[in-house]
Amino acid sequence: VQRALTLLRTFLAHDGELSAAELSKETGLDPSTVFRLLVTLGAQGFVEINHATAKYRPGVVLLELGSRFLKNNDIRSRSIGYLERLRDEFGETVHLTILDGNEVVYLEKLAGLHPIGFMSSRVGDRNPAHCTGVGKALLAQLSDEELEQRYPGGRLKRYTDQTITDLEELRAELARVRSRGYAIDLEEHEVGVKCVAVPTFDHKEIAAAVSVSGPVDRMDDHIANHDLINTLMEVAAQISEQMGWGRGVDQLQ
Repeated sequence: VQRALTLLRTFLAHDGELSAAELSKETGLDPSTVFRLLVTLGAQGFVEINHATAKYRPGVVLLELGSRFLKNNDIRSRSIGYLERLRDEFGETVHLTILDGNEVVYLEKLAGLHPIGFMSSRVGDRNPAHCTGVGKALLAQLSDEELEQRYPGGRLKRYTDQTITDLEELRAELARVRSRGYAIDLEEHEVGVKCVAVPTFDHKEIAAAVSVSGPVDRMDDHIANHDLINTLMEVAAQISEQMGWGRGVDQLQ
């Protein structure tokens, strides 16, 4: 089984078809072994032979398997273990959200080990994207045209003294988010709450955002002394890998 899977994985590194000899060279497997494996894999639909070139290519069964992965690629179920790790490590509230228009929708919330009563988020609830960490992490992945469509008129609602209320100022903030790879909400939506958020991706595009939120003083301590930002980015990368990021057909170009 391991040899057959090694043979199949060889196609991931090549756009075109491969001959049995090329597969043997790439895998280090004996040519007779490669031929027997190809016959078996071909009979099951995992590879196909182009009789005009006598070379092999991935079979339609692999596409069917990939479609099953996408059908069952639920980000909440694939993320929950990572979210729990963040909650347990830092003791603060963890969110998983998606973007809908100019709002974020909460798919999951794990309350911190030291809950704070003034954090208003609930699973299924919505909050404005422009003044939340998760919202800015998601908005940062949009083009300028998409951003303008979501904020016609260019004026943004104020929630606290720290809220960004001008689209051009938001655009500059989103550029900073893209550059550093994470977003920060410093009391922009709720006074006393600080949030760090990062984007996650599926097999072809932005999928969701993950954040850790808590009182400003505790969050500052986590950032300065407990490597919160790097841990959060590492977790986001692991979730993205689970969701197929880097492996999608749409990314080959």
